[in-house]
Amino acid sequence: MTVESIMSCRLEKLKPTDNASYAFRLMHSRQIRNLPVVGDDNQFIGLFGIRRLIHLMLPKAAQIKFGLRDLSFMPDELGELHHRLVDIGQTPVIELLEPNKDLVFCKPSTPFPEVLELLDKSADTSLPIIVVDGYGNNKNKKNNKRLVGMVSAWDVLEKIVLNCL
Repeated sequence: MTVESIMSCRLEKLKPTDNASYAFRLMHSRQIRNLPVVGDDNQFIGLFGIRRLIHLMLPKAAQIKFGLRDLSFMPDELGELHHRLVDIGQTPVIELLEPNKDLVFCKPSTPFPEVLELLDKSADTSLPIIVVDGYGNNKNKKNNKRLVGMVSAWDVLEKIVLNCL
């Protein structure tokens, strides 16, 4: 069995110019934790997720590697956090994406056990399913990473549970 048999193909997607406020409203209304950001021809650009949004709510000094560990000085008033969220909300998602070096993805032919391993290693609970067009055809041609679906930990667990009952 491969990921193709369990992946979700009807996806909510973001455009690079959509702002974080729109993304949050979409995530909230659809109860989705991660939204793929795609360009022309479903070209995969990155993933915008609720964990990234929460990370961006931290003070800048806590966002950097080896940054502040004690945040007791930070105001805990909801109004202050709301203002921070409003500021972030106006920013296009293209400027707020997860760093690509940390992004884990798979292809439709990825075997089921490997999907489990990738989800275990990933910082997120879902993986983009990518098809790389042009791979190996021409060294001068840019490889296009086309988004064809997403698979979540829930998709995997649901498949296991439903097949066992």
